[in-house]
This record gives sequence, C-alpha cells and structure tokens, in this order.
Amino acid sequence: MTKVDFKKIMISKHYRSISAIFLAGFGMWVTAGLWHNLILPIFFPANHASHEGILIGLLAYMLLAGVMVYLYPFYAKNENNILKGFVFGMIIGFLWVFPHGLALAGTHDTSILYEVKNGIYHLFEQGIGGMVVSLVLNKTLKN
Repeated sequence: MTKVDFKKIMISKHYRSISAIFLAGFGMWVTAGLWHNLILPIFFPANHASHEGILIGLLAYMLLAGVMVYLYPFYAKNENNILKGFVFGMIIGFLWVFPHGLALAGTHDTSILYEVKNGIYHLFEQGIGGMVVSLVLNKTLKN
C-alpha cells in the first residue's frame, strides 16, 4: 500500500488552480483583443481599436477566470474533458454578459439585436476560457 502525500496533492492543486486562472484569463483577454481590435474593425470600420483600460480589462478577465476555476470542479465533477470545459465557458459567458446587456438595452436604448450578437460572441470567448480551465485542471479533478 502506498502512502498518500496530501501536502504534495494540495500544492499541486493550488499550482494548477493559479496556472488555470492566469492561462484562462490571459487567453480570454487575447481573444477579446484580437476580436475587438483586429477582426471587428475589418467588418465594421466605425469600430476602431481602443487601448484605454487595457490593463483593467486584463484584471477583469483574471477575476472571471478565478470564478471559473472555482466553479468548474462543481460542474465537471469527474467527467472533465475539453468539450465539457467549452460548454461550461459558454454558460459563464452567457451569465456574465447577456443579462447585463439586456439591462443596458432597456435603460440606455442600445440595440437588443446588438446585445444578442454580443452575447453570442461571448459564448465563444468564454468557451475558450472554459477549455483552458478544463485542460489545466484535468489531473487536479482526478486526484
């Protein structure tokens, strides 16, 4: 019978969690930057690249990734895989963006169609973050 080193397991889980936060947060931030600053202006020239608040945006994505890393084990249990991570990220993306967007549409007279399109985009963006979380936490969930 082998001795289980709980201290080593806990350190491994913490390193994986911290790594998942940084990698998923950075991945979502880069995805957002590519979309909003490079791709979207090609199709909608009125949308120009803006870089003010770029570090606050990074902080926001790190906080979002922290929430995702905390919640993911409850969602995945022992069935962790990339598709499950993507779907988890899509759920988080919907919850993070869409209700707030609808509130803005109602109170600031923004287009509901725009908010729906933005919500669909965030399904993809946070889906990427969910995939990263699932990949990094894969072995942690099995311990």
